[in-house]
Amino acid sequence: MKKITYILLALLVCATFIGTGSAFTYTNGATIDPSGSLSPGEAVTASMTISLPKDSISTSGSLKLTTALRDSTLWTVYVYKGTVVNNSKPSEEALITTLSSSNFAYTISGFVLDYDQPVTLYIALSGLVPESLKGQSVTILKIDQEPTAPAGESVTYSSPSQKVYNPDDFNGMFAATQEQITSLEARVATYTSYGVDVSSVVTNLESAKTSLAAAKAAGTADISVANKKLEAATTSLAAAEKALSISGLTAIKANTDSVDLIITELYGKGWDTEAKLLQTTNQGIKNTYNLDADRYNSGGSPNVDENLKASEQALADGTAYQENASASPLAAVGSVLPIIIVIVVAVVVVLGAIIFIRKRRGGWDELG
Repeated sequence: MKKITYILLALLVCATFIGTGSAFTYTNGATIDPSGSLSPGEAVTASMTISLPKDSISTSGSLKLTTALRDSTLWTVYVYKGTVVNNSKPSEEALITTLSSSNFAYTISGFVLDYDQPVTLYIALSGLVPESLKGQSVTILKIDQEPTAPAGESVTYSSPSQKVYNPDDFNGMFAATQEQITSLEARVATYTSYGVDVSSVVTNLESAKTSLAAAKAAGTADISVANKKLEAATTSLAAAEKALSISGLTAIKANTDSVDLIITELYGKGWDTEAKLLQTTNQGIKNTYNLDADRYNSGGSPNVDENLKASEQALADGTAYQENASASPLAAVGSVLPIIIVIVVAVVVVLGAIIFIRKRRGGWDELG
């Protein structure tokens, strides 16, 4: 039994080492510059450090490097002794050889990379974004190892997808962003009329307007700058929407709390009908508020315009009820009104009974 256990442990250890050395490894993904959206004709650089454990690639295997860059493409691959520590170049003393290619797809034979020790590859790439890719999403750096010994499975890495601007789309995108700004300005004016604090919204809105003006100034003549400014405007608008959501939610909460106090006061003054009506309305507003608050806390920017309007109206109605209840002659009587009514009715009934009895006995005597 012990012998079988030792054999199983040995096999497990072997499997562990096989899995570890079966493919290239890396600590960090590729570094792309620029890292965001790209423009046709824009120069792009990329770099990445990977490790090839000993015996991880056979002489019949290969390492294939591909890129979406098609113009002025240049690959430079530095091969170093040892394993990688970070995403930068190891020391020059460890350099074994340097490989290069000007093709957009560069296949390095396993025969070149099959060393009797672990090696580190620092991959550097440069090139231009082709015009043919405008409006598309592209992968700047992709690595495929085929096959990986000993399992024979393929291993791959792809840098994050990046969008290539289309100059033909700029005018439409500009107009759409301008429309968003105009719409948001109108909403901010409404919130301001309610007395809501929108200072953070205005700050982001002004930033969006500044970026949009810069995008317009650059235009299609400098589409790279124009689109980056357009993206900045969009980012500021998103922040403004987020700020408007929290401003509205804060105001709604304050309004519903105030209405709750008014409802309690109305019940105390005997205005039950108005209090119940207001309570039903206020509960509906609270329910919507809770849903919107959950969306906001989950990272969303819910539009709370209608619910804010409803809460403002509920507060106005409640305030009117409150003023009318306070001005009513019965307001001072308040919650004791039902008791007073009962007492009055009881007194009337007793007096009526006495009068009735006296009349039947022949009327009042001198003592009454």
